[in-house]
Amino acid sequence: MFYMSFSFMGKHGGSHPEENKSRTSNLAIEDASVPKIMVFPVSMHIGAPAKPVVEVGDTVKAGQLIAEAGGFVSANIYASVSGEVIALEKRPIVGGEADCIIVKNDYNYTKAEPLVEPGNSQNMSKDDILGTVRKAGIAGMGGATFPTSVKLSPPPGMTVDSLIINGAECEPYSTSDHRVMVEHPDEIVKGINLSRKLFPLLKHIYIGIEDNKPDAIKALEKASADYDDISVRPLKTMYPRGSEKNLIKSLTGREVPPGGLPAAVRCVVLNTSTIRSCYRACEFGEPLIERVVSVSGTPIKNPKNLRVKIGTPMDSLIEDCGGFIEVPGKILGGGPFMGKTVSDLGVPIIKGTTAITVLTPEEANIGDEQDCIMCAECIHVCPVSLQPILISDAFERGNIEKAKELGAMDCIECGNCSFICPSKIPLLENIRSAKAAIKHQEAK
Repeated sequence: MFYMSFSFMGKHGGSHPEENKSRTSNLAIEDASVPKIMVFPVSMHIGAPAKPVVEVGDTVKAGQLIAEAGGFVSANIYASVSGEVIALEKRPIVGGEADCIIVKNDYNYTKAEPLVEPGNSQNMSKDDILGTVRKAGIAGMGGATFPTSVKLSPPPGMTVDSLIINGAECEPYSTSDHRVMVEHPDEIVKGINLSRKLFPLLKHIYIGIEDNKPDAIKALEKASADYDDISVRPLKTMYPRGSEKNLIKSLTGREVPPGGLPAAVRCVVLNTSTIRSCYRACEFGEPLIERVVSVSGTPIKNPKNLRVKIGTPMDSLIEDCGGFIEVPGKILGGGPFMGKTVSDLGVPIIKGTTAITVLTPEEANIGDEQDCIMCAECIHVCPVSLQPILISDAFERGNIEKAKELGAMDCIECGNCSFICPSKIPLLENIRSAKAAIKHQEAK
């Protein structure tokens, strides 16, 4: 089975899995290779798919818009290389299949014009900043992929007095945000300073970092030393510490109501890499075309933290790491808790790809499913106080309405329940399916 060590210490709402971060946590970010064929899904964010604005045969530049947001909750997509559009077709992505724009890299890296005049971010107005973030196609880079411009625009009547920067990175194996905090703390703080214009009633700014990252804590304490209202808060390491509701409760004591948004308790939460991308969009006119990805796991020869151009197929990153030293049992887009199994290494890196995690056959063998023994461990570790086994059971019986009543839509898909279940019931998989069925019902 997958070897994860749990320690509850009488606490509900989380667990203490083996971190498995040591192989990459001290490795500096390296530039990944860029392959000949790049794949850009039009659905690499929560919300409506983007709409292609290029056709087969078009020549594109690096940083050129190739698909525009399909609605308010959507995001622009840009080419990360220059070259020729050779296809508009469905391709496999992590978690399924999507329409994609395929670009043949010409390796000239001819750049498009910047989104805004570089070097002028300090003079931007609130509308300028929001417009640039929206134009840049920035979506949550911690894995959630919610369009950032929407998150930075609270619903009418809601005010924000607390900004939380999420540096927890609690998912095992992943160290991409860790390295961004260590290597680019000044840009994170500059992004925070830009955000002040968005929230005139802002009183508190917290940077939450798990205490297993002392170098990141030190780097951000130093970068923010001149700002009395920025507080770097070490957090006790626990999974899923980085979930929005947990983070808000830990740092402010406020509780987001079921189904509610952080803005309901006057908070906005942004991932560290996301706030850095907002700064770079405003200061340098850069759209979101690259990100840092951790590639790790026992079968990987040389695990690395790689600076990757979005659209790069995963097999290119595996090759950059020296390939496999043993046959993998499972490859995940993301970490072992929230990541999804990858069956085709041609799937591309997208805006929310934090990690590629490779497990051995022994680690990946979760065992045979058995009947529930009513131990209630899934309830104990659920960070949002759900009853995962009851939601799963309702879905398996086809009672989608009951799954909804039990709060399936409040599930943050952290995966704690599946990993702790001694009966190996696929709780997370069933709850994800229940959520999809509920959305389908509501769309009718």
